[in-house]
Amino acid sequence: MLLIFQIITTMMLLFWPMVMMMSPMAFDAPGSENNREHIIGMMIFLCYPIPLCALYWIFGAELFGISGRTLTLGATVIIVLALSVFGYGSLLKNALNGIASSGYSNVNNQVYYNARPVAAADSETFEVLGNNYYSQGYARDNKQVYFRGELLADADAASFRALDSDEEYWVDNQKIYLGGKAIPGADPAQFKRVPDAWGSPSAYALSGTTLYYDAERIGEVNPDEISIITPFLAKDRQHIYYLEKIILPMADAPSFVLLPDTDGYARDRAAVYDLIGERSAPIAGADPQTMEVLNRGYLKDARHIYHRESYEPTQILHDVDYDSFVVTDWDDETQSEARDRYALYMNGKVVKQLAEKAAQ
Repeated sequence: MLLIFQIITTMMLLFWPMVMMMSPMAFDAPGSENNREHIIGMMIFLCYPIPLCALYWIFGAELFGISGRTLTLGATVIIVLALSVFGYGSLLKNALNGIASSGYSNVNNQVYYNARPVAAADSETFEVLGNNYYSQGYARDNKQVYFRGELLADADAASFRALDSDEEYWVDNQKIYLGGKAIPGADPAQFKRVPDAWGSPSAYALSGTTLYYDAERIGEVNPDEISIITPFLAKDRQHIYYLEKIILPMADAPSFVLLPDTDGYARDRAAVYDLIGERSAPIAGADPQTMEVLNRGYLKDARHIYHRESYEPTQILHDVDYDSFVVTDWDDETQSEARDRYALYMNGKVVKQLAEKAAQ
């Protein structure tokens, strides 16, 4: 019986380091790091080696020649140190005092953010602003505005409010704010976010005739010409924009559209383009009228088969047999994803030769 218990004890002790390393995942749920019962429950669970070793002490038994007393004291020291390193002691202390370890709390006439005192805040008039992910961190009292516990300089507390229901951008009577920073040159009276193709606010915004991406100023535009292509891509009649930068200066912006069912390629009346951020470029030799996107990074037009691996530029596959080429399901046996009558392919490269062209 003792041998069985020793085996179980050994397995549970060996398992404990992995439990400890994975324990932060128990606090992934929003607000769980501020929940007193949850924190206490987790700490009790993480201490399970102590009562396990204490049983050996109580019954005068040994584990691998180590006395129960030594086992218990050693486990206690190790667990206390581990809990301290992982910050569970601070979590418990804050929770017992009613102070939030994450976010704002107002306790005993003192405002805290992430359990650190916000010295300048007036606890009597203090309020947390917003309800969703983007607005986390904004708060105010009767005189000042705060972002993540820091004073938001020059913000007007009386007029400070969310720009729209997304609560991503905030505004007072003088400035627009994003991520706790004022957007240079943005006018609250003219500022508006550019809707995407589905009518939802995008990361592109206009202040009069000035175009912004997030808080970055792009330049002067005609507001009526701006359209959103993807969350990171926009255009007007002169330019294509990736984030806050102008890309593809050679492209014909009025005819520039995504290829169907992809956000990785586009075409205009003269060319086809790889969309790979600031490295976006025309695909050499590609026909915009007949280009179509296949699966697994392959494309074809009326003349060629193409392949793009990851975020590298698309290349023509010169040795592929155009007429018989097809993209297949992944074949684990042959480690291939495409084929023609002569070969099997993976990532645009031959992985198995099926026949010699010269023999056909």
